[in-house]
Amino acid sequence: MPEQGFDHFTTHDGLAIAYRVSGHGRPVVLIHGFNVTATVNNATHLAFDGSGQLAATAGPTVEGALLDAGFQVVMYDLRGHGQSATPHDPACYSMDAHAGDVQALVGHLSLDRPAVVGYSFGSMIAGRLLGLPWVSAAALWGTGSFFVEGEFDLAMWADIARCFTEGCWDDYPDFAIHRSLAELCGSDFIAIGAVARGARGMPKDILSAATMPVLVLNGGADDGAADEYDLTPFVPGARRAVAGDANHQTAPSDPLFHSELATFLLTGT
Repeated sequence: MPEQGFDHFTTHDGLAIAYRVSGHGRPVVLIHGFNVTATVNNATHLAFDGSGQLAATAGPTVEGALLDAGFQVVMYDLRGHGQSATPHDPACYSMDAHAGDVQALVGHLSLDRPAVVGYSFGSMIAGRLLGLPWVSAAALWGTGSFFVEGEFDLAMWADIARCFTEGCWDDYPDFAIHRSLAELCGSDFIAIGAVARGARGMPKDILSAATMPVLVLNGGADDGAADEYDLTPFVPGARRAVAGDANHQTAPSDPLFHSELATFLLTGT
């Protein structure tokens, strides 16, 4: 069922992309993570219930926090996800195609130098936009050096793709969270597998050329919070922050996370 307030536009290669615009003020484009949706990542409070299952519950969200801070919030479903087009052709899911969707959406809405905020997989998309003149600032969150080319685990992502396309979940018990999230979001498993197969790390030359303010933000229990996975050596001038003690799935619901992000977007520091 379509979610409230979403519209569609035709992106650079003819696919339909679903998006929602809320509020007024300086625009911020939110780029969600792998195998979720814009609504789940940015407009839903997630927490683990008593049985250890991730569930939606009442509580603060990224979208709500940024609206309260006076921003215009633009979020969209990545190709292959949610209400956007879900082709099964792996050729549709290059990282350049994902980055092109952000630029096409900004053009479609005539946004004036928005900030871009990418979570997890979305950080690998936002990272490809650093240095472009229409981007005023960037926050890469739920991320780390493991998302940089040369460090990126292509073999692991190929295995994730196989789980979605071939159903070999029993061979990879550590990937159970991906299956749970896909079921929570009603994902097209074949399309999500194709997205995983096209995943590539952020180019070092783009990261090193960034000139706008950049924040690298992680929850305290997320992998990217560890010093060994610090992304900032690849992005000169970027500020690193660790907020709260949430893990990768729950950090976007942590108000400490929201506060750190909003302060950066308001001040550029």
